[in-house]
Amino acid sequence: MERAKRKASQSTCTYKVAAIGFNRRGEIIHTAVNRSRFDRKDTGVHAEMRVMLMAGPALKTVIICRVNNRGDLLPIEPCPVCQKKAEELGVRIVSIES
Repeated sequence: MERAKRKASQSTCTYKVAAIGFNRRGEIIHTAVNRSRFDRKDTGVHAEMRVMLMAGPALKTVIICRVNNRGDLLPIEPCPVCQKKAEELGVRIVSIES
């Protein structure tokens, strides 16, 4: 959880989101944050989508995390598009929340 919070804090966006992808053995295979072009909610490529696109077929679980400027956890759920893609790929998305 701390690694996800640190990774999310690296985002330069208002909505600081990180996604960490794991394989079947629980090893991290890819990480991503949302980028500065995220000036509005529901725009750009979400961090979890970036992980799903880049990690390949070994991906089994994606943890998503959202923090504020102080690093406090905030609620997050995948958008319908990311959730649908995860289901198509057989990937489980888990939200880290306070």
